[in-house]
Amino acid sequence: MKPSMKMGVIVLIGVFVVFYQYHLSTGVRFDQMTDFNTGGSAEESPVFSQEDVESYVRTSKWKEDMIRSAVHRVQEANGLSPDIATSLIQELLNHFNKYSALVHDVAGNNSKTARMQLSPQISSQLSPATPRVQVSSDSHPQQDFSQETLEPLYIITPTYRRPEQIPELTRMSHTLMLLENIHWLVIEDANVATSQVTRLLERTGLKFDHLTAPMPEKYKQKKGAKPRGVSNRNRGLQWIRANATNGVFYFADDDNTYDIALFDEIRRTKRISMFPVGLCTKFGLSSPIIKNGKFVGFYDGWIAGRKFPVDMAGFAVNVKFLLQRPNATMPFKAGYEEDGFLKSLAPFEPKDIEFLADNCTKVLAWHTQTKKNEASAPLDMKLYKDTNLVRLKEQIV
Repeated sequence: MKPSMKMGVIVLIGVFVVFYQYHLSTGVRFDQMTDFNTGGSAEESPVFSQEDVESYVRTSKWKEDMIRSAVHRVQEANGLSPDIATSLIQELLNHFNKYSALVHDVAGNNSKTARMQLSPQISSQLSPATPRVQVSSDSHPQQDFSQETLEPLYIITPTYRRPEQIPELTRMSHTLMLLENIHWLVIEDANVATSQVTRLLERTGLKFDHLTAPMPEKYKQKKGAKPRGVSNRNRGLQWIRANATNGVFYFADDDNTYDIALFDEIRRTKRISMFPVGLCTKFGLSSPIIKNGKFVGFYDGWIAGRKFPVDMAGFAVNVKFLLQRPNATMPFKAGYEEDGFLKSLAPFEPKDIEFLADNCTKVLAWHTQTKKNEASAPLDMKLYKDTNLVRLKEQIV
């Protein structure tokens, strides 16, 4: 067995030991969990107070954070590959996700009084896919169907080490933290994942996978424009094919700015949706052209014979639609990445596009492109050895 795999097994055993000790300390036995999951009448089921439920939600989040933190520490200290680390995290989470249904099942079997004690916020955390319970003036619970069941939204973000990397990922994470049922795939153009990026992702509380996908050497040596981000995005497609069954994915670069309304829009994508992107090319805009409610072409500062002359931030794809096209991929051809990928999703024609953003009349994504900064000057350790500047410089590229 490879050393990295041995460390993975050690982490796996260690995490489960900690969980077992935790359940012993809280007085909840695993046989009790089994009893809950096997059903039973409402009279036989224990009644959970709001305090119990809030405590369970907090500890569930703690478990997920502990899993990610433990595996990432082993990854950094022992050279565990990003792919093995990701697989190990997912395996651990899968084992414990089956217990996340515990609270929902118990709440479903509790008395009406217990259900009415739950605040809408806690009810939503326990089961986002279940309509929340509201209490009317006559004290009869009514179901609120205003929130539809949300399918997962996968955000694929290629990135690379540079002075602006952490600030841009920070800005983007604050947008994604406002959303529900998001899975962020942050994929670095590097051989080894940057630990500073991993720490940032862990602090967000978002579901994420931090992967690596370096550009092949033959393209790095090529003169002229290079197909940047292609290996990252293809790695994201590979992850989706291996781990997702439904939902929508979107290529969201870290140097763009996004209106939160965009993500609610693209979640409705059935096949491929498109929408305008601002601050893009010399025209300042890239968008499908709609006239009298019908598609008539594309508006973009660089058409170049492309069938789909659109920006990378200007379309989203349904996961099931992708899975039906196992050979779809993004080409290593600078300037034609979007067009090549969309054409690989054939059969699909421009007339089949789903137009979002109020029939392409609103700009919800912008190519802001943060100004590039020079690498920071090295710190004079003779002058500043024992100061706070040493730690600060570790955070600045």
